[in-house]
Amino acid sequence: MNKADLLARLSQGANQRPYIRQLEILEQTSSLVKSRQVISFGIFVQMYRNDRFDSTNLALIHN
Repeated sequence: MNKADLLARLSQGANQRPYIRQLEILEQTSSLVKSRQVISFGIFVQMYRNDRFDSTNLALIHN
């Protein structure tokens, strides 16, 4: 999955899943994207994709 695929899936997923209250794109360049999917107050999933190094990271953040 590349950056463009991830952006498309994030948008689609946020629309299809009622528990995702908000999708925030925190940073975007030609080779990376950093996003946050807010689930509730103080709980969110942060996603990072870097095409240059072919890496994807996810973190569930609470408080």
